[in-house]
Amino acid sequence: MGHSRPPPHEEVVVMIGDGSYLMLNSEVATSVMLGLKLTIVLLDNRGYGCINRLQMATGGANFNNLLKDARHETLPEIDFAAHAASMGAIAEKVASIAGLETALAQAKKNTRTTVLVIDTDPLASTEAGGSWWDVAVPEVSARPQVNAARKKYEEALSGRRF
Repeated sequence: MGHSRPPPHEEVVVMIGDGSYLMLNSEVATSVMLGLKLTIVLLDNRGYGCINRLQMATGGANFNNLLKDARHETLPEIDFAAHAASMGAIAEKVASIAGLETALAQAKKNTRTTVLVIDTDPLASTEAGGSWWDVAVPEVSARPQVNAARKKYEEALSGRRF
């Protein structure tokens, strides 16, 4: 028989976007099966909003990262809370930050994995975190937006600390 580890003594809270959840959702079923409780906050911006913002910040235009911009016949209306519940998680869609705070407090009391879904704006961003992604921008482009992004990229490169 394999070795088993006791569950962590700390609360494990995961924040994930809807695009990543669609690729990694089987871990919800695994956590329920193993009795390893997680609290998952799922940010639903109907696509890959973080990558879309990065694309725009590097001089690109919206392209194929948000569901509405991708080729489609019908936009999917994915009920992430129902999906997570079907894998055994306690799941809830909350309507506001206050609702999320209340649900997070309840999730601490829950005995198994909880998935909390909240809608987010795919275009709004924040400077919180203060991190910078080193994503190279083309050196030459006919698009002024790309040239402006390249200038900002070069400035950011010169300010890096190692």
